[in-house]
Amino acid sequence: MSVSIQSNSIQKQEDPYPELMAFFSAIDEVFFSTDFIDSRVIRISDSCEKLFGYKADDFLDDLQLWLRLVHPEDRHIVANQNDLLQKGEIVNSQYRIIHKDNTIRWVEKKLSPILDEAGNLISFNGVIRDITARKEEDENHRKSEAMYRRIVETAQEGIWTIDENEKTNFVNKKIAEILGYTQQEMLGKGLYDFMDEEGKAYAIACMERRRAGAKEKLDIRYVTKAGNNVWTNISANPIFDEAGNYKGALAMVTDITDRKADEEALKKSEANLRTIFDNTDTAYILIDTKLRIVSFNMLAQKYSEQNNDIPLEINKPIKKYFRPGRWPAIQQYIDKVAKGEAISYELNLPEKNGNAKWYQVRWVSVKNTEGKNWGFILANKDITEAKNATLERERIIADLIQHNNDLKQFTYIVSHNLRAPVANIIGLTDILVEDDLEADVRQEITNRVSISVKNIDVVIKDLNHILQARAINEKKETVYFAKLVKSIKTSIYTADQNEEIQFNCAFNEVESIFTIRSYAYSIFYNLVSNSIKYCRQGVPPLINISSHKLANKIELRFKDNGKGIDLKKNGNQVFGLYKRFDTSTEGKGMGLFMVKTQVEALGGTIEIKSKVGEGTEFIIQFSL
Repeated sequence: MSVSIQSNSIQKQEDPYPELMAFFSAIDEVFFSTDFIDSRVIRISDSCEKLFGYKADDFLDDLQLWLRLVHPEDRHIVANQNDLLQKGEIVNSQYRIIHKDNTIRWVEKKLSPILDEAGNLISFNGVIRDITARKEEDENHRKSEAMYRRIVETAQEGIWTIDENEKTNFVNKKIAEILGYTQQEMLGKGLYDFMDEEGKAYAIACMERRRAGAKEKLDIRYVTKAGNNVWTNISANPIFDEAGNYKGALAMVTDITDRKADEEALKKSEANLRTIFDNTDTAYILIDTKLRIVSFNMLAQKYSEQNNDIPLEINKPIKKYFRPGRWPAIQQYIDKVAKGEAISYELNLPEKNGNAKWYQVRWVSVKNTEGKNWGFILANKDITEAKNATLERERIIADLIQHNNDLKQFTYIVSHNLRAPVANIIGLTDILVEDDLEADVRQEITNRVSISVKNIDVVIKDLNHILQARAINEKKETVYFAKLVKSIKTSIYTADQNEEIQFNCAFNEVESIFTIRSYAYSIFYNLVSNSIKYCRQGVPPLINISSHKLANKIELRFKDNGKGIDLKKNGNQVFGLYKRFDTSTEGKGMGLFMVKTQVEALGGTIEIKSKVGEGTEFIIQFSL
């Protein structure tokens, strides 16, 4: 309160309006009356203690207390209030006071003058209220507004608002820079004044959706003040009043001109890469770390439809395109590739027409610059032509080696198996030309010639049989092991009616092979009949046949409980022609020779394990 204090003491008197003062004391505002003529406070409400920390009597006893409570920096605000009151003006002011507890508070004071008939100030009434909370709120609001304004003006995104008539009513500095205008130049202009006709048509359609309440992110092309095109990304929201009426829109604008140029260049690059991708001679499938398909080229789709009868689909698990029995091996490959290993192998797949296709398969890990795995690439190239050429070359070489061995074998046969009967025939025919031979002697010689000729015929037939085993003219097909054994068992039982023969077959790992049926039958038949022929006396034949899947091979095992073979003594001759080690049974020594010949003709290998008195095991392996 600002009054001219002319005396250091005031006269207390009874309040003529005790009920009214009781009301004033019950509220937070401080009400007071001052006699201007005598410069004294007539009355003051008790709420002054809450506001100032001092009681009413303190103000009545000390006229200088009012001035001392005003913050030194704000005393100029109350210095000239008397002049305004004397003019009959109502005075409103806001300033800080120092509470008795030394805290700073803001107050708002209103003084109402009372003039006499001559217009002289005789007294005034006043009310003071605590506005500290409001001032703090205003200050916080001011700081917040200043902060938001700094954010708006320094934002890297343009901020643009329009009214319900699509006229610009606010833009920040950034959007003005993007379009090459000043902020003032943009105010009041229409939304479409910054677009060409094509962009305007597109924007009008977007505005209709926005009026309906749609929130959108759009790529809009504007024309700058200099006439250049600039691409922006607009995130727009409609503005409605409390009644739900459309009042305009707010848009966040980002300059994406460089990004658009990069995207266009990327599209061209991707189109070029896709052209290469789809026209390469290798099938590619891109797989993410969750083993789902990300992308593939047309050749991969073709292979999948040919080999799996199902098309490739984006986001489908790659596991779906492998047989259940094949997947564990594929999972191992993927795990190894993820650790940085290189995986490459050849795969042979039969087609529906019976022909075999060869593929070169590679698994590659895709890593980012930090070495983190982003996914995998499955590459599959048809190498049938090259593989067939390689296999044909290997076959020719193998045939040449085999033919050389055959020539050696045939030389041995000719020199031993044919030379003896031929020499015998020559000698006997020399005797037959003698005229004085008796009839019974002549007949004996003739019989021996006949036997020698028959022996020559047997050898020639054997040689012819061997030569036929070298030639592969039949087509390959899927041969199931269980059916093959069943056919052989029927043939054996029909021939010998030997019900004591026991078979234990296990084809769980591999149930079939893609090969020549007649050769497979001959191999199985010769090994089974060999086990039966050379069984131990009094011990029923037990024949175990099983199939196994190795890394890249199929393995067949034939094991019996028969007599066995002394491999230390005869191991290097087991598969020789006319080699027999047990003369207690009939035979010519061709069975195992034919088995080895046919196994090798199919590209396989065979080895033997045997112990005398315990049995024999043959192990055959074919490449997948």
